[in-house]
Amino acid sequence: MEMTLDLALFIFAAQFIGYIVKGLAGFGNPLIANPIMAMRIDNLQITPGVLPVDMCVNIYISVKNRKSFIMKLAIPIAVCIMIGVVPGTLFLKVGTQWVIKALLGVFIIGLGVEMLTRKENGNTERKNHPVVMGLVSLVSGFLSGLFGINMLFLAYLNRYVSNRHQFRANVCFIFCFENVFRLIMYAVNGMLNGFTLWITALSVPAAVLGLWIGGRIDLKLSEKKANLIMNLVFILGGLSILVKALIFKA
Repeated sequence: MEMTLDLALFIFAAQFIGYIVKGLAGFGNPLIANPIMAMRIDNLQITPGVLPVDMCVNIYISVKNRKSFIMKLAIPIAVCIMIGVVPGTLFLKVGTQWVIKALLGVFIIGLGVEMLTRKENGNTERKNHPVVMGLVSLVSGFLSGLFGINMLFLAYLNRYVSNRHQFRANVCFIFCFENVFRLIMYAVNGMLNGFTLWITALSVPAAVLGLWIGGRIDLKLSEKKANLIMNLVFILGGLSILVKALIFKA
């Protein structure tokens, strides 16, 4: 595929919008940008192309919010996700069933609605449940390997952090683990090429500008409004998965 000026502007605009959301919620840029880019570019090019920038951005956000990092919560989740990615990637060889993906989208929408309507009990000390954490993270990793969707652990993590800074620090740290792992797999399998490097190069200025604007908006938001945005992005992710599953039946 050849990179043209109008395609380059299209990629930049999609990534710019996606990274504004990333600056606000700490996640969600692929849910916005990837479906837009998929209208003109194959996903086989999009995913490896955006991954290097995503990895760098996740490292940046993790370092920026390092004081809010909760090691005993984030590291076990990251490890379990990596374990789940392996069988998920292997299972991908037998074919993707759109029904499973559609049900996943519905499930994530349901989780998002629950997160949106959940009432806090005023107790800031939340007890971590290792077995639940392990199962949720393994399934999240499996789905990441199978569908490229790593969202289920977000609902669990959202329950055990006190504010949006803790959420961003820990979710981006976990994403870093997955990003590095997948980048190695893509490189080994020869999925990085000249066109994917074009996508990476165009994503850099889009990410810088989008994150800056998202950060400016975030400074004006209260904790309640910031949490509302995170929950809405989570629901949007479920809708994105459901729509793609129904449109691109396999």
